[in-house]
Amino acid sequence: MKIFYLKNTILVFAFLLFSYAARAADSLVVLEDRFFIDHNKALALTNLNLSTTNAALSEPTSHIFLGEWYQFENPVDSFQYGMAYSIYSSTNAAKLTLYFTQLPIVSIETNHIIQDDEDVYARFQLNEMDKTPKISGMGIQHRGSFSLSFPKKSMGIEFWQDSTGTNTQNLILLDLVSENNWNLQAMYNEPLRIRSKTNFDLWRLINTLHYQDLEPKAINGVRMRYAELFVNHEYRGVYCIGEKVNRKQLRLKQHNGQIRGALYKGVNWGATTFTSAPLFDNSSDYWGGFEHKHPKEEIDWSELHDFVQFVLHSPDATFYSQIDDRFELDNAVDYFIFLNLLRATDNTGKNIYIAKYDSSGKFFYVPWDLDGSFGTIYTGESVNTMTDILTNGLFKRLSKDCSPGGFREKLTLKWNDLRQEIVTVEHLMSMFQENHDYLLHNAVYQRETIAWPEFEYDSLGLNKLEDWMAARLHYLDQQFGEHCLTLSLDNESSLADLFVFPNPADDYLDLWNPSHQPISKIEILNLNGQVVDAITSHENNRISTAMLSSGAYIIRVYQNEKISHIKFIKK
Repeated sequence: MKIFYLKNTILVFAFLLFSYAARAADSLVVLEDRFFIDHNKALALTNLNLSTTNAALSEPTSHIFLGEWYQFENPVDSFQYGMAYSIYSSTNAAKLTLYFTQLPIVSIETNHIIQDDEDVYARFQLNEMDKTPKISGMGIQHRGSFSLSFPKKSMGIEFWQDSTGTNTQNLILLDLVSENNWNLQAMYNEPLRIRSKTNFDLWRLINTLHYQDLEPKAINGVRMRYAELFVNHEYRGVYCIGEKVNRKQLRLKQHNGQIRGALYKGVNWGATTFTSAPLFDNSSDYWGGFEHKHPKEEIDWSELHDFVQFVLHSPDATFYSQIDDRFELDNAVDYFIFLNLLRATDNTGKNIYIAKYDSSGKFFYVPWDLDGSFGTIYTGESVNTMTDILTNGLFKRLSKDCSPGGFREKLTLKWNDLRQEIVTVEHLMSMFQENHDYLLHNAVYQRETIAWPEFEYDSLGLNKLEDWMAARLHYLDQQFGEHCLTLSLDNESSLADLFVFPNPADDYLDLWNPSHQPISKIEILNLNGQVVDAITSHENNRISTAMLSSGAYIIRVYQNEKISHIKFIKK
């Protein structure tokens, strides 16, 4: 009899050989920190290296040790990723389904209830294949706004040296940055769990930071890696471990007795879409839909307020002669293309960062939160619209610039360049296909259904994505492909045109419609996309919500051929 023990592909020590010598067939022993079991879901998971595991097997394996002995329903000649193996406890005959995965595995254990308003202490473990597990204390909380209404929660984590968070520590996760703050992205509203990760990869192909030569280590957008998650021994499915957009990642200049680099996050509509410029208060972290992120030492909204005012009110001659000195036009071109390529309807102002490298530099965009894209919106609902232009107040003005070397010429040149290799149906689909096949090969979609029974794997999902993409690119070729043709802004889609308040709501919502485009119908949908109320009478654009139960909803507004979606919470 031969017994094999695998930790970093090393055979079990001799004393284990004697301990389990009574076994009648070849057996596989897995160390305690190399497997994870959810007994309620009857699921066991390990990311042992199957190349070395199978090479060590000389005859079919009938038993495996996962804290106790389990017997395989059928002896295994060679293990495979993506296969489901039925195993039975030798002590109580309890059945588990065992999977081998190539994905990293994260385990979080806490005695506290994870909340969405403050960190609670937890223990973190990350297992990568053939590497020593990374273990740390940490603070953890749920993150997001509308996504908090989903059963599968995204989380923010911060690595701590103690149980109070007084001292933090940096860790390098999955060959990404050395950082103490990370995101665990749930991707619950992504049909195949591939959009966010692929979209961020795509942005880095489209855009290069204008100061990259000065800061070779600067990263212009977050990077993500797939992992599988257990929380208190409960399997939670596939997540993306992602970096955060921050000063360190962008290598923005630090405060040095004065503000140099700056970073602002768009968290709501308003000044973020260059449709308003309210008064500011430098004692507040928030202004006009922006959240102040950097520098921590000092808040001063005056420069950003001045820029929004400039976009809103400067005469054309002033705007077009000075905009290139105030905003990085190549970046604006890249983001305008990216926004419309994805048709990321929730990213025209909120879910985006505006940054500045140094006090003498220009503002530029950094994307964020890219789940609603390529034919879906932030709820996960499919939207078949392909023939519109997403815009905001800044892009509306830039799109009229037909001067030599101006925005429209740059737009056409960059679009035609991207269409050669990067922005083609074949290349884009290869990026999505790679992520999809990685998850499929490792049976992640099977386990996602175990963790979240409402999840249904759509075998035609990639075909639908490809059809939508081909139609979208055809339309954008007409809009971007020739010098200074008039953009179809009569068919534009800008969520800044509609707002609802108060949000969260009690018994009513007021719908603000500054464009005054006629509204033909309003529907309220639940998160499953079902219409729970159709409203034909909306006097003064006030909508009753008294009949709704507490929870998250979507308002769908019909204006001629334009359809807008607005999320809200009913208290």
